[in-house]
Amino acid sequence: MTTALSDAVASELHGHLRDVCAQIDVDPDAAKLVKYTMNAVFVAPPFVIRLAAGPHAATLAYRVVSVAACLEKADMPTVRLAPDLPPQPIFSGEWVATVWQYVPTVSHGPKPVDLAAPLRALHSFEQLDVSLPRWSPIEKFRRRLDAAAALSIEEAAELERWSRTELGVRATDLIHDLRRRCDEAQEDLDRIAWRFQPGVIHGDAHTGNVLLPADGHDGPARSGPLYATWTECASARGSGILSRPPMALPGLVAPLLTIRVLSEPTDLISPPGRAGLSCAESANCSW
Repeated sequence: MTTALSDAVASELHGHLRDVCAQIDVDPDAAKLVKYTMNAVFVAPPFVIRLAAGPHAATLAYRVVSVAACLEKADMPTVRLAPDLPPQPIFSGEWVATVWQYVPTVSHGPKPVDLAAPLRALHSFEQLDVSLPRWSPIEKFRRRLDAAAALSIEEAAELERWSRTELGVRATDLIHDLRRRCDEAQEDLDRIAWRFQPGVIHGDAHTGNVLLPADGHDGPARSGPLYATWTECASARGSGILSRPPMALPGLVAPLLTIRVLSEPTDLISPPGRAGLSCAESANCSW
């Protein structure tokens, strides 16, 4: 798919990219934007640069760097932080960057089965030498709802249009209802009798976060899939593979996914007919 960025956002991104590239001695003109969702991801051979901003960006970046270093030490099937650089994360104003080794990938995208080997390896850890947050999906949902309730006038109008068109309810009523469902789901989670001891989970295990290295790649686990992002890594307990999820949880997911998109700044997308920077996201890019 293609993400079109407004001129203002493209200019801001490239300003911070140039700053980061100067700190790691890489030519910014050779960098290519391959993805922009929660992070801006640039391929700048021989590196991949992830840029992020926001109130939690620095905390997440420090955690990701610590987790990646710990997993590399354990020789886990993960993409490695770029070596021989200044201490990471790297800052440019209020933006924060992490820099990774570039991994050439095969032409086809990963399949769900490709999640199995790296997940099994990760789940072998009861803990890491890193302080991990407790897995708490409801807290994350609530943060999204808080962000949706605090949108600018223009962004709130877009959410209101979507809510009335797709669901036939006002956005304020939708947010209120989802907050109620969060409370119900949290009560269900609190009543679960956990059968397993706490362990390490990925927290965002899907095929978009996996890379399939091309033949000839000389990195770790070169014959198998590699996990490429660790922002949601957490400590969690299991209740058994046959356990049923909280009754309130499934009803939260679809509306919250939409609110997640609509609560992002709308100037990330160029208005129709306006010139902007086009970002082509390749089917097998998991950054």
